[in-house]
Amino acid sequence: MIIKSIHIKEGLYSRFIEFSDNANLIHSKQNSKGKTTLLRFLLYSLGYNIPNTKKIKFERCEVETVIFSEKYGDATLARFNSNSIILSSDSVRQTYVLPEQLQELHGLLFGTDNADVLDNLLGAFYIDQEKGWTLLNRGVAIGSIHFKIEDLIRGLSGIDCSKLIRQEEKLLRELNKYRQMFSVAKYQETIEVDSGSLAVEHYEDRLDADLEQLKIQQNRLKKELKRLDRTIKDNKQFATFIAEMKLLVKGPDGTAIPVTADNIVGFDDNFEYLITKHKLISSELALVLSAIASHEDQMRAENEQMSFWESETMVQAFDRRIAALQINAVPIEKEIRKIESELKAVRQAITENTKANNPVVTSLYRNMVKYASELGVGDEETIAARYLFTSNLRELSGAVLHKTVFAFRLAYIIEIERAIGIKLPLILDSPSGKEVDQENIKLMMNILKRDFSDHQIIIASINMYDFDPLNIIEIINRLIEFE
Repeated sequence: MIIKSIHIKEGLYSRFIEFSDNANLIHSKQNSKGKTTLLRFLLYSLGYNIPNTKKIKFERCEVETVIFSEKYGDATLARFNSNSIILSSDSVRQTYVLPEQLQELHGLLFGTDNADVLDNLLGAFYIDQEKGWTLLNRGVAIGSIHFKIEDLIRGLSGIDCSKLIRQEEKLLRELNKYRQMFSVAKYQETIEVDSGSLAVEHYEDRLDADLEQLKIQQNRLKKELKRLDRTIKDNKQFATFIAEMKLLVKGPDGTAIPVTADNIVGFDDNFEYLITKHKLISSELALVLSAIASHEDQMRAENEQMSFWESETMVQAFDRRIAALQINAVPIEKEIRKIESELKAVRQAITENTKANNPVVTSLYRNMVKYASELGVGDEETIAARYLFTSNLRELSGAVLHKTVFAFRLAYIIEIERAIGIKLPLILDSPSGKEVDQENIKLMMNILKRDFSDHQIIIASINMYDFDPLNIIEIINRLIEFE
């Protein structure tokens, strides 16, 4: 991949910069002029979530970068906000929503849909001045973007450990919850429960529960009263209807008798029953409403008391709630040990699947040792293959760590090219570390000139470097200037 140019616009200020296919030096005579900002703009224009620098907010700028990708060809990437990026070429103009569609975009540009590879590319080709020169095989590349050698190796090898990784994530979530439960259980043991300051059954909780039951009862009684009101009304309407019909019935002796509500057998008794039941329900509802009002008064008094005691009462309330929980630390601790054992086994399985008989691991190790040896930080006798996965960086410091990181990154670049056919650019921010002398810098640059001459190299530094040819991008006062 080659970054051909970038156009940055910030309000009335803008800058257009062209890059060489070979070596490029972003140079200023003093620090804090915008060298790191320019590198971060390049990454931002590729869609990455990059943290702002002190003087420039990226989301307030418009950035347009032209690139060439071996897998895609020429393309223009335009980013006018932090939420989307537009990919344009001769035949395509497509908007990608960020970060949701970042992998889809990078899949086109880098020619792979393997998430493990795509997620770890930046940590391979970019070395940030803040943390990059201490990032060996896992950690933060920049901002929230991480790098992990195990993931990269699985992606380059085509190894699928997704089921085991999901199991690992599930166990980690469970373990975190049990550890929190255990902490609560241990805290509970420190609480002194006494009737004067701590009630296990919290009074306010009882009031809440009782009030909820009373309101349920209130709703039931109101519904029953509405039903009785409808029934009584219907009975009255029925009596009126009968009278208006002026119906007659023939008696046993042939006498015609008019039909009214008064001579319908049981009509008055049924009506009186409905009236009596309505009175009883109304009386019961009145009692419930009175009880609700009483509970609400008690709750207001409780709240007033809580506000009076302020922080002291808040602590007491918390202790009462914790004390009310039924938690036993012993079975929780046993469960923690069980999950930790399962997690260890799952991680071991992931490690074995990643490393066992893997030619990518062998190749990475061989190239890393090659460059480490040339830089004077070790050889096959002093660096074992398992050192690729080391987590112990305490023994490395200063120039040794600086050069070891460089050897690792070069090995990553070579292996990525072999696997997916992309020549990644090498973007180095301030390679001349505080404890790295010019002789060591010369060794590093000689390796780049000899083995990576067909890769684009972009370096930001206040120092000059001996490349031929070298495209120098000079920053004098600030990166973006008035148009």
